[in-house]
Amino acid sequence: MDSIQRFREYTRQLECHLGNMNQADCCCCGVSQTQCFLIVEIGRKPGISVKELAEILRTDKSSISRSVEELVQKGFVERTPSKEDRRYVELRLLQKGQERFEKIEHDMYIKFKEVWDRIPVEKQEQVLEALKLYNEACFAVEEGK
Repeated sequence: MDSIQRFREYTRQLECHLGNMNQADCCCCGVSQTQCFLIVEIGRKPGISVKELAEILRTDKSSISRSVEELVQKGFVERTPSKEDRRYVELRLLQKGQERFEKIEHDMYIKFKEVWDRIPVEKQEQVLEALKLYNEACFAVEEGK
């Protein structure tokens, strides 16, 4: 197996591991994985717009709008027109959404700490640097640079 094939295989395995970890947090409250990601992003940046969410999650605005609408219907999120620009709609978590956000953040911290603790201390910074470079390369490819 050449370097590119190994790189692809390790990435595929990483996607599976992350998918499994993320799925575990979404199953218990009747929201999809995408909706979990939305709850986290809205929780981290109250007042964010659908357009900004689409940019962060690197997907189309219409699918984000549909997922946000479902979260509004389920009582996790509220939409409010901005006081500065009525065309801009701010998204905020309601109590139920805030509680879910805090649980996701806590549970994921614990899970990632378990993984982190299994990486030798002398290799931890190397792993962070590799992930940073990997993300930068992915962004560059996605943007056609």
